[in-house]
Amino acid sequence: MLALIVPAILFLFLVVGAVVFLVCILIAPLRRFALSAALWCAMWGPCAVAFLLLAGTAVLAEASISNSGDMHIRHAPRLLAALGWGYLTLAVLAAIVIATCLAWLHQVLLHRLTFLLFRLYATVVCAGIGSVFGWCFAWTLLANEIDHTLPWSILGMVILTVGFGTAAYKAARSLRGKPPESFTWISAEEFHGT
Repeated sequence: MLALIVPAILFLFLVVGAVVFLVCILIAPLRRFALSAALWCAMWGPCAVAFLLLAGTAVLAEASISNSGDMHIRHAPRLLAALGWGYLTLAVLAAIVIATCLAWLHQVLLHRLTFLLFRLYATVVCAGIGSVFGWCFAWTLLANEIDHTLPWSILGMVILTVGFGTAAYKAARSLRGKPPESFTWISAEEFHGT
């Protein structure tokens, strides 16, 4: 059961990122931030897992070390109380900083790509977002015990993945936003036109 917690946390934040992506796509002024906003949300997953593993390691270290060197689980509550809200606050602030820095860097790098590379990147990432919704669809079918779950799941996964990828390929310009105003390898003309 414990081994399922890490993938569940990672997938939860992927779903949150996919939903944020859809919300940004539906609101025209936010469209150019959709990919970076989805990345910002998705980065909380690895951060949460890292901080959980750190806390777990600290709990195990405290539980296994005593004054006599013997293993004692009874010390774990003291460490958990010491970690408490301070550790949680520190973890949330660190996750905010890490996710924000990566999303900002992502947004900067997106504006430095040629349009062809950006279009390919957007297609692959959006197809991945479609696959996240495909997994959600498959698990919904499983949870509701729908007949022929496997073929419906495969069909749903293909439709969502190809659909999101195709939509991103065709609407890449609206995902890109304005051209950069300083240091760039591409021309502003690549941001306009067809």
